Amino acid sequence: MAKRTHIIFQSNPNETGHRFFIKQKAIALGLKGFCGVNEQKQIEVEVEGKDSSIEEFLKFVQKGFSPSIKICDELKGYVTMESDLL
Repeated sequence: MAKRTHIIFQSNPNETGHRFFIKQKAIALGLKGFCGVNEQKQIEVEVEGKDSSIEEFLKFVQKGFSPSIKICDELKGYVTMESDLL
């Protein structure tokens, strides 16, 4: 079964380097989606993939943080893992 999760971090996106590590972990787990900074200057992540990969990803992103997390059964059909980083 596959799921999608939407995550928002309240941390300063320019100080932490989180987007790079988030993208790398998502790619390593075979997840697809995006990671970037939204209009409120928060790190926003949306990924989809296998349940087990989503669970491992959530454990990774919650280390040291308390992000807002929403899990959905409806997929959007992402084909890559995009980021606003070069």
